[in-house]
Amino acid sequence: GHASRRSVTASRVSRRERLQTLGYGIADTLVRVLPEGLMRRLFRFAADVAWRRHGRSVVQLERNLRRVVGPTMPDAELSALSRKAMRSYGRYWLEFFRLPVLGSERIVGRMQFEGEDVLRDVLATGRGAVMALPHSGNWDQAGAWLVLRGFPFTTVAERLKPEALFDRFVAVREKVGMEVLPLTGGGRNTFAVLLQRLKAGKPLCLVSDRDIGESGIEVSFFGEVTTMPAGPASLALATGAALLPAFLWYSDDGGPGGSWCGWIRAEIKPPAEGDKRAKIAAMTQALADCFAGGIAEHPEDWHMLQPMWPADDRPAPSVLEGSG
Repeated sequence: GHASRRSVTASRVSRRERLQTLGYGIADTLVRVLPEGLMRRLFRFAADVAWRRHGRSVVQLERNLRRVVGPTMPDAELSALSRKAMRSYGRYWLEFFRLPVLGSERIVGRMQFEGEDVLRDVLATGRGAVMALPHSGNWDQAGAWLVLRGFPFTTVAERLKPEALFDRFVAVREKVGMEVLPLTGGGRNTFAVLLQRLKAGKPLCLVSDRDIGESGIEVSFFGEVTTMPAGPASLALATGAALLPAFLWYSDDGGPGGSWCGWIRAEIKPPAEGDKRAKIAAMTQALADCFAGGIAEHPEDWHMLQPMWPADDRPAPSVLEGSG
């Protein structure tokens, strides 16, 4: 009985994975050959359909946003905000598929960014830099922009199911010039490679608002305790690299598809006192505070469709809920 139930579950999973891979392949092709305006309307329509269905991901998104906006926002307003957030998330996917055909002029020309000089100044001294950011705006476009601005960097991708899809994600990112290491199962010790890059004075980009493992650091985030990855602060502390908080969002400024926006803030320095763990905790809390500031200003562009706080359950990631 157990074995047959397991095989039915496994065949359901593999069928779902095959469908996801097929769907990705179709979207990947259509998005590149059909007119962009039409695709924008289609992705917006799909985002609205998902929002109306109000499935688990949208319910979780609204729970997360409720913590950002506080208890006083009326439910109807929160609902309108979650609709905007789903459209923003749909826009991220459209642009991810279109990234290889967007063209460098547009990637650079439609980016409004503050703090590029902060990164440039750090690297000019021969130090490495750990840019840490939350799942907001379009981190893949920002990555392509960084490469085009002369900052090729290394990043880490969460290993997602199905495997074929994960490989395609990595391929898109590598095509625009990022070095992508798998978080797990890459055959090399990812943390050791990241240390190596930083010691060589190179930059890293790490999406760092959600703790995937069990080794996170406790932080207060929107007034509630949760955990965030220790990696960014640990890497900076171990190598003397600069920990630079970053944030990304969208602007609808009337141009084709609007603009991308972002900032890098001043370096988060380790406190003078305390042991290694205390320093990592203080730096991670400072990072969480920077993320919270950006998210509070642009909540509709925070693509967090998964549980962020222990008060909510934490199911395993699926492709559509986090490609960081």
